[in-house]
Amino acid sequence: MLGTDTCSIEEQSTSDADTKRVHNSSGSLTKENIEKSTESSNKKADQNEKPVTEEEEQVARKFDHSTMIPLPIFIGRNEISTYKYVDTKDKFVEVMKELQEMIKNKQMIAVDCEGVNLSRFSSITLINIGTRDMVYLIDILKIGNSVFDDGLRSILEDSGIEKLMFDCREDADALLHIHKVKLNGVLDVQILEVNNRIHVYRNGYTKIRSLKHCLEVFLEDDTLLNVKLQGQTSMSVSRNIWEKRPLNDNMLKYASVDIIGLFKLYDALRTRMGHIVWKAASSRYCDCTRSRSRMYRDGSGILPKGILL
Repeated sequence: MLGTDTCSIEEQSTSDADTKRVHNSSGSLTKENIEKSTESSNKKADQNEKPVTEEEEQVARKFDHSTMIPLPIFIGRNEISTYKYVDTKDKFVEVMKELQEMIKNKQMIAVDCEGVNLSRFSSITLINIGTRDMVYLIDILKIGNSVFDDGLRSILEDSGIEKLMFDCREDADALLHIHKVKLNGVLDVQILEVNNRIHVYRNGYTKIRSLKHCLEVFLEDDTLLNVKLQGQTSMSVSRNIWEKRPLNDNMLKYASVDIIGLFKLYDALRTRMGHIVWKAASSRYCDCTRSRSRMYRDGSGILPKGILL
């Protein structure tokens, strides 16, 4: 039997290296061995540590929860676009930089608002704005009204920044009377569609068609239409779905299609009117609902007089 002052040596494996830890008979580590073990471990850790490359940093940022990752959406045969869901202030700041760069490079943009019974009598819960290749879904409900003074107002009110829209009347009404934003620079694709039709009723008005109807008539395939129908199915289950969070994938894609579809319809209908005439008619269309007194949301399926001169 060994005496009480005799030390026993015990080997223990760790995840980094095999470190010999020396115990005395009572099982406690001596101060000298603790210092040696710690010094050895630190040296090995320093030797194994590799500098982080720029590529590795980019990958880490990509999967950070606060970073937006563009999500794909099929928009036609062998065609894919992307969208980003913007639900925090930090993401919004990033998006505004990207949008300003797109506008600086003369890329055409499209705009659409979502809400329950969209008008001055309700609320805007989502503003969608984008180009042919990227759609930003800006969640007003989650970020708050500060988005307008933090960049959206200047884009929406600038007549020099032309914006494709489809039946902009209630969007303009809600923006002005709820957020004091006077929408300008609109190019309304619905005006292009209605311009040369002869379905004029005896009271002098012309029937207008929905975005869904136009997608059915003017697009070569039904890819976008199917996405829109899936979103409408979700809306039929929950009438107030635009006020609920989180929004499901069907609704995010539905909102994206409302932007992407505008570019496809624009390509199909752009030769129907001269640009100057179209922009002037769109301006009158934009102003016709927001400029009058209303007691309730009194939408109509006919084109108001005086829009097309």
